[in-house]
Amino acid sequence: MEQTALHFIPIIPSDEERLSLLDLYLSKMAQTTATHLVTLSPIRPEEGLRYMVHCIGSGKRGKEGHVLTNLLALHRRFIRVLYALMPDIVHIHGSYNYFNSRIALWAKRRGFPVVFSPQGGMNPDFIEAEYGMRTWKMLSYQKSQTRRCDCILTSDPKEASYIVEQKLNDRVEIIPDLHGGEYIDMDTYANATHAIYAKLLDSDKTTHLDQGSREAVSALLHLSMAEENERQPLCSEDILNLRSLTRKKWRDIMLFSQEQGITPFIADGVYKGQYVGALPDVSEVEHFGPRFVKDVQPLSKTLAVSASKLQKRSIERHLQGIRSTERGVALMLWNIRQHVNNSTLCLRHLCDLYMSFRYEDIDERHLSDALHRIKLYDFGCRVCQVLQECAYLDEGYTPLPVLNDQGTERIRQNLIKY
Repeated sequence: MEQTALHFIPIIPSDEERLSLLDLYLSKMAQTTATHLVTLSPIRPEEGLRYMVHCIGSGKRGKEGHVLTNLLALHRRFIRVLYALMPDIVHIHGSYNYFNSRIALWAKRRGFPVVFSPQGGMNPDFIEAEYGMRTWKMLSYQKSQTRRCDCILTSDPKEASYIVEQKLNDRVEIIPDLHGGEYIDMDTYANATHAIYAKLLDSDKTTHLDQGSREAVSALLHLSMAEENERQPLCSEDILNLRSLTRKKWRDIMLFSQEQGITPFIADGVYKGQYVGALPDVSEVEHFGPRFVKDVQPLSKTLAVSASKLQKRSIERHLQGIRSTERGVALMLWNIRQHVNNSTLCLRHLCDLYMSFRYEDIDERHLSDALHRIKLYDFGCRVCQVLQECAYLDEGYTPLPVLNDQGTERIRQNLIKY
């Protein structure tokens, strides 16, 4: 399926040379990607363009060529175009324009990956030379826009170093300069942009996996951890969903599994169900590293290393006299809470707890007593709710009543925080 890219340029350049370069760039991009240009400038429809142009401005110009527009109306028009196109990438060009920062914010809030090309605006020499006017723009919206974007594209190594050193964004990619040689090399520039688009789309699957694929992951986890002689572990809807997955969606699932540390569980679920031939190999796929590093190691039944001596002493005292099985589960839940606090929780940890719930002889009364002692009872109920949602844990195997509240939502958000 062809990718779709939405490029936002607030003001179309007026001089012929820059306009010609813009047209050449978008035409090259359109050779392999469905390309759309969104702008505030009044536009006249032209025939023969390989890309689509959408005007979301008022169509009026003020003094000195500035475009007049109403922010609320702009928001409404942009969202209408955004959901009509459903782009894979939103690419914003140019710095120090307030509308650019709003477009980045509106797209990011709705889960669309945002790429930003500052075009020299974040070069420290330029910022120093333009001290004053640029300074208040940097403080009011330009820094927040740079931090918010998923990736920065620049041809200026000095600009890239400044963005990283100032901790504005750690995902900065340097692409060849258009004017680096004797001739304008638009082919290399466009190909490099496409490669970075692909790298970004292969990243952050924890956040961007579609709903159908998430349901497939839950079904495969449940199938993987079900008993061998269980007659029908999956319902017909889950089976149909798994059989309808495309090769690309299987690839996305494997990238997601890699991020969440559950690749062996997914592979086992696929083997048991025989829903696909060979799973895609994603071990060599290039992608950006996570903003929040997940701990994909197995969940321990002993106190985590991060626990202080005082915490260990207190928990040991409270759990005296508790059976080893219930004690182990209580400590697993304590470790899960530590992962939530550190933003390192992943599905691997919940799968380990699922296996304990499913296959260990847990006395519900003793477990409740242990969790009340270390003040984790409500947290354990919330984790049971999340397990029912993400791995289809049957109600008969949950040793605690489920609880769905704001604390449960925090655990869900922690899982997809990447």
